[in-house]
Amino acid sequence: MKSWFQYRCERKVRYELSTDAELAAVPVVKDVREARWATLGNQFEERVVARLASEASVLRPANPNESLSERLTLAFLRGERSETYAAQINLKPGRIPRFLEGTGLNLNRNIADLLRRDVLPDGRVRFTVIDVKATRRATLFHKSQVAFYVRVLEERLAEIGVTGRVVLDREGEVWRIPDDGTADGDRWQAEVFHLRPYLRQVDEFCAQMLPKIAEKRIGIGRSDQTFHHLYFKCEQCAFLDHCVQTIEPSLGGARDVSAVPGVSHEAKRALTRMGIDTVGALATAHGLAKAPGAGWSLTRNAPRLIARAKALSDGEVLRTEDEHSFLMPPRTDVKLLLSLDYDPIDDRIAALGYRRVEAGAAPGEVVRIPATASLRDEADALVDVLGRLIADLTEIDRVNRDALDRGDEASMLYAHIFFYEPSEAMSLEKAVGRHLQDPRIRTGLLHLVRLFPPEDVVPEPEFKGAHHLPATAVRSVVEQLYALPVAVAYDLKQVSQALAVKGAQTPYIPVTAFERPFSSLLSIDVIRGLREAATNAPSIGAITHDVGARLDALQGVIGWLYAEHDRSAAEGRPLLRLSKRPFIFHETFDPLDAADLDVLLACELLENRAKLLETLVGLAQPASRRRDAGRCMAGLELMRTTPFGQDKLMVFRIPPVSQETDLGPNDFKLILTDDAPDHRLDVSSWPLVEARILAPSETDLAFPYIVKVVVRRHVYEGAVFQDLLRTTPMNGWHLDRPFFDVNTIKSERFLRHLAAGQAA
Repeated sequence: MKSWFQYRCERKVRYELSTDAELAAVPVVKDVREARWATLGNQFEERVVARLASEASVLRPANPNESLSERLTLAFLRGERSETYAAQINLKPGRIPRFLEGTGLNLNRNIADLLRRDVLPDGRVRFTVIDVKATRRATLFHKSQVAFYVRVLEERLAEIGVTGRVVLDREGEVWRIPDDGTADGDRWQAEVFHLRPYLRQVDEFCAQMLPKIAEKRIGIGRSDQTFHHLYFKCEQCAFLDHCVQTIEPSLGGARDVSAVPGVSHEAKRALTRMGIDTVGALATAHGLAKAPGAGWSLTRNAPRLIARAKALSDGEVLRTEDEHSFLMPPRTDVKLLLSLDYDPIDDRIAALGYRRVEAGAAPGEVVRIPATASLRDEADALVDVLGRLIADLTEIDRVNRDALDRGDEASMLYAHIFFYEPSEAMSLEKAVGRHLQDPRIRTGLLHLVRLFPPEDVVPEPEFKGAHHLPATAVRSVVEQLYALPVAVAYDLKQVSQALAVKGAQTPYIPVTAFERPFSSLLSIDVIRGLREAATNAPSIGAITHDVGARLDALQGVIGWLYAEHDRSAAEGRPLLRLSKRPFIFHETFDPLDAADLDVLLACELLENRAKLLETLVGLAQPASRRRDAGRCMAGLELMRTTPFGQDKLMVFRIPPVSQETDLGPNDFKLILTDDAPDHRLDVSSWPLVEARILAPSETDLAFPYIVKVVVRRHVYEGAVFQDLLRTTPMNGWHLDRPFFDVNTIKSERFLRHLAAGQAA
């Protein structure tokens, strides 16, 4: 039950329904080693129950490694015991439960972590099912597991004949690691939830999905009828070594289609229905985007997936249809590389690395591995690493200001921050958020905000926000521009090794202890091994070396991208288009004299800039992809222009492929362009091409292929828009949704007003 709602994998469920003899006959390779995260969960549960037993009455098994005996279980359920809680209680009824009738299946042991027994004012007994999890957040599969225990408990109570005076709680509970605690503690935080929606999911699964899965035949290769899909979660599955055989490089184009990065479960199902079940078949599926039954997501991503399948099939590095990327600047004199590993159990940074690269050399590097999962150790690591980053930025700021004073702008330095995974930047953001009460972190946060100048203090349009976006997730650039012969994921190991064939330096080749199939970040086994001082766990020195090796590979990939950009730029086709200026801190905030309102404003501005970047990434995509995502009306044909009060009304014919769109009269501001990047990706030009869709009249509803667009008079008569009218082909108009955030402007004004009041 837990497997289905965690992985949604038909094959995993079917194999777990099989006996060892059935699996051995195939044969199915199964990893029987106990995962470290499972051991951690058991240990956390033991500590929680031990603490609970010191604070309340708990009925526990005599042997901690066994479940509660049948005699004690029945006594607790019948109210013959005085304890409030029962631990490790076996809820399995003696008969086949009603929800499994006709399936040919029966239950194994069903051991609930905790069952609470309360006596209600009317004398009835209420049972509450509790699951103890070493996690920071109760997920859908945790709650579904509790709901399944409730259904089993219903059967057991009916079997022993006590249902008349017993009720089941309408809520379930997951006891998890507290927000302010750690996985090695004995405290818990109860996450209470309504059971009804999860009971419904369990019922539907047992009635509809489970019987069909149980009927599937298992076997070798195509004789195995079970559906499977390889993706990042499969790393924790005991059957991974079996399934991964279907994507072995030796199979070439015959590899299972899930080898193609970006293919989701539903995309694979849709492809399989169309007879496209191998990498080779997808590589030649050129009409996929228009195939009936492909679905919206698959249709939108078809060109990218086909290119990736071809790269895998041919073993070649190929260019995608994206002509350029606006995620990375064309010039960087000083590259500031960051690497971050995250422990999801303790919700803390596990490793943090930083390197400064200048003129091909790396004069400075620092790697910090927090000794424990305490907030203090995490804060110290953040201060050490980000302090070095800020010191380097301060030095670059000084050099560039001196150059400005001398009038020597040519010698100013361009600086940029690089991560590999977008998730590393998000984990760093969350880590900083955990320490805003620390004055050292608050100061660093305000330094980061000074990388994004608030636009009211910068007079020149070319200096506005988009041109100072300070960081790039390199993986996103690679995915946008290149289709690589890598399987399942664009992780640093596979990407750097694939690009090494094309000249990239120092690919990441992890030693055995650090190998992962679909990611290059530290595994939970390495992180927990260090945290728990486990035997044979990698040392701090080994982890430091691994972080350095990944920084080497990141530096190599970045260098290769710049070499490719220079080559393409020489041919008039530059790859990297993020416009930047030489780095200078902006003086909006004084980090050394920061008040609480400054921090609030800093957070607001950082969120605003992050959303702006997300919008720019979307606008940087080709028109076909923006159109298929519903964010753009592409290829509009201008039919006529008429006065509309003091403004202009432009009437366009919408081509059939653009008629399904999310754009409408409720959009505050849209941009009407010829699809040139200099218009749609220059934030300062958006007001010069601003437009809105006119709400259709009753008559207009009969003509869904027509859209009426209102352009304000000052925009229409402006030089930029007049140039568009002269040069845009009749059917070359594009209507897009840019970034518009009135809330940040209001919040900024309000916070500045409060700050002014405090000063007065």
